[in-house]
Amino acid sequence: MQMRSRTYDHFISLWRSFRDWMPPHDKRAPAETSPSLIYIAVVLTFLLIISEIDGHRAELEALGLLTDNFPIPAVFLGP
Repeated sequence: MQMRSRTYDHFISLWRSFRDWMPPHDKRAPAETSPSLIYIAVVLTFLLIISEIDGHRAELEALGLLTDNFPIPAVFLGP
C-alpha cells in the first residue's frame, strides 16, 4: 500500500471544498463572478503595472514617456 503525504491529503481536501463553489457545466445556469475575485484581479494587475514601470524606468525616461517633473521619493522606488 502506498502512503500519501499530509500535503497531498490537504490539497485534495481543499480541492473538494473549492469544487462546491464552481458553477455547474450546464450553460443554462447563470454563473456570477465573485466580487472578491474581481478585486484580487484588479489589485494584481495594478501591482504588475507598477513593477513593470519601475523595472523599465530608464527606457521610459529615454523615450520621454517618464519625466522627473514630479519626482517620486526614493523610499517608494525598488532597489
